[in-house]
Amino acid sequence: MTFRQAVEATPEIANSFRAGLRALREVDRQRIAAQRPRALRGSVDLDNALAETYPNARRWDYAIGVEQTRCQQVYWAEVHPARDDQIAVMREKLEWLKQWLRDSAVALNNLPREFVWVSSGATAITPNSPKLRALAVRGLVFKGGHFRIP
Repeated sequence: MTFRQAVEATPEIANSFRAGLRALREVDRQRIAAQRPRALRGSVDLDNALAETYPNARRWDYAIGVEQTRCQQVYWAEVHPARDDQIAVMREKLEWLKQWLRDSAVALNNLPREFVWVSSGATAITPNSPKLRALAVRGLVFKGGHFRIP
């Protein structure tokens, strides 16, 4: 199944697919770029698409589909302040996203994926923080202030 097909098979976001990185808010476009732009298969502004359905949830920002060697992969990107006091918030966001994928987005949940955190400003995180390492164990990779999609 392709990224686009998986998005369209997910009722809550079926109409939210955008080509390339067009789903990204303008302020975030400077923080996320593709190493191979032609490999991009599309994107979804998950936060905006799910705001009405889950107004009080700690929603994730973006899903970005990329063509890899044998399949399409999803990069789940969250642009968020990178401070030690935000690590717990990111853990909550990640857990919410994983639950949403299991419950509401089975097709997307079945695609290969990577969860990434991109700093929305200055980074003030202790690099070897046990809390940051705990997030990494849960599958969230901190990318600093800019994420270049491989």
